[in-house]
Amino acid sequence: MKGMNNKTPWCPGILVAVAIMGLSASFSRPSIIQQMAFCAPAAHLAGFLSGAPCVKDGDNYRLIGSNLDLTVVPACAATDYFCMLAGFLSLLVTWRSLGLRAQLLVLPTAWIVTVIVNALRLTACWQTDRFAQALLPQSLWPTIHMAVGVVTFLTGMIGVYWAVYRVQGSGGRRLNWRVQ
Repeated sequence: MKGMNNKTPWCPGILVAVAIMGLSASFSRPSIIQQMAFCAPAAHLAGFLSGAPCVKDGDNYRLIGSNLDLTVVPACAATDYFCMLAGFLSLLVTWRSLGLRAQLLVLPTAWIVTVIVNALRLTACWQTDRFAQALLPQSLWPTIHMAVGVVTFLTGMIGVYWAVYRVQGSGGRRLNWRVQ
């Protein structure tokens, strides 16, 4: 394909992300990777951001507040978001024709962004759950909780796209989609 740098190894980033997603989904119990690498940092950062103490409770973490306790279970680890973000970053690095150094930063950058965005999601859920439980019927609480997650993760993806675009600049080479 014209415009694509063939020396950029984008495939390993995608393969590692898919392998991690497959491994995390294949365990009936949450994996140690989910708990230690994703759930714990996000829960502690959310506790710091919200001002609520974060307490480990078995496999879960709890944000304890005056009006609401939020339990952060391993399903809240956002490992699927990490895999999607790693693949997305890998494709952006390839399409923007960035070098090998940028490709090697895909997985660490995806992990850092995942932890930060997940912590923001947990903090937002903690705040909106308080209002939802006070104002809305119980049947709507899971919908509000899910909607906050969708908005937060989508905003994180848009922010990553914007940041990669700004770092390279608008004059960078792009993938040529025309067939010649």
